Amino acid sequence: MTIKFGVIGLGNRGSKFAIHSLIPHPEIEVVMVSDVTGNHFDMFEERNIPQTKDYHELLKNPEVEAIFIATPDGTHGEIVLEAIKYQKHIICEKPLEITEEKVRELEIALVDYEKMFLVGYVLRYAPLYAKAKELLKSGIIGDIYLANGIDHIHYGGYAFFHDWHRTKEKSQSLLLQKSSHSLDILNWMIDSEPTQVAGLGGLDVFGEKGAIKKFGKPIDAPLNCKTCPIQFECEESIININRHKQVNWQDDWPDNCVFDSEIDVQDNQALLVNYQNNVKLTYSICQFSAYYRREFQFFGHKGELYFDDERNQIIVNDRLKREEMVYTVVDNGGHGGGDDEMIQEFLYCVEGEMTPRSDLRSSASVTRLVLSAQEAIDTNQIVKIQKGEG
Repeated sequence: MTIKFGVIGLGNRGSKFAIHSLIPHPEIEVVMVSDVTGNHFDMFEERNIPQTKDYHELLKNPEVEAIFIATPDGTHGEIVLEAIKYQKHIICEKPLEITEEKVRELEIALVDYEKMFLVGYVLRYAPLYAKAKELLKSGIIGDIYLANGIDHIHYGGYAFFHDWHRTKEKSQSLLLQKSSHSLDILNWMIDSEPTQVAGLGGLDVFGEKGAIKKFGKPIDAPLNCKTCPIQFECEESIININRHKQVNWQDDWPDNCVFDSEIDVQDNQALLVNYQNNVKLTYSICQFSAYYRREFQFFGHKGELYFDDERNQIIVNDRLKREEMVYTVVDNGGHGGGDDEMIQEFLYCVEGEMTPRSDLRSSASVTRLVLSAQEAIDTNQIVKIQKGEG
């Protein structure tokens, strides 16, 4: 079986996923791509794949059987709703959407949808996370009562605060954009629905506070690194990021100043979450970490399980014996091997052989968690998490 794909959104995620995961797959043919700005069209022109700036044109193409949506977060809902009209199989990049209203609208629209719908919480498909899930499910540490997750993000400054992610209007919060990956994994491992959340957060390094520390005052007008008079001195400039962190800045990446006053998403957050099965979770994310790492720890009545995505090892310690078990898992591809595994599962699901690990229910659940978490931070209250449709 060969399934014909269209790709909507050719930014960093969409273009790379198309080139590295979709096009090389022997059972997939990419027959059309779309990007409102014409971004990366040259990459597909040389492969003789038709391009359009209007995604409606792609959806109307009867040759397109399935789509991958990788547009800005707040546009996912409208594209999914249009794709439903044309009965396409859908992979929607995470998050599902950025508001409760849109999530609920999608839940209603996708009731009894006969085509496949999968959300790109790709870490569920990575071998490291799948093995950790298998071990926890086996009862190796007994009943879980406490969990902890930490996201150390060293690229927050140059990945999120230079571009559209930096405003609530476009991204809602970086909990939704970045933390939802780890929180989805924690939901999956804990195997229950989150019911309450409390949180704290701040915008302390970037934005106006950062400008005052660096310049002694807020920035009066929008700045760009390439035209900034202190681009060679500023540690956050794309020139110095390239020089000191060896990040190859692409020409089409935005270079808006990370200290602009328009920035209103937070750069550090900490959460406390309660689940239906009485598991308690602590979680934190830092966008100005010195290194990149995701860490997870689970405490059960028999022992503890810890893993991170830097060492690709799962460590299990028995509570009552001096016994440690170490499981090493091979990282084999994008997102720890999750990209290719997700595509393969999607094809199996289309053929009716299985149901997706990352479906509408689970993606709606983590979206509600992060929306409620940001509300808890903003209001300084414990927030009850809404239940979904159905």
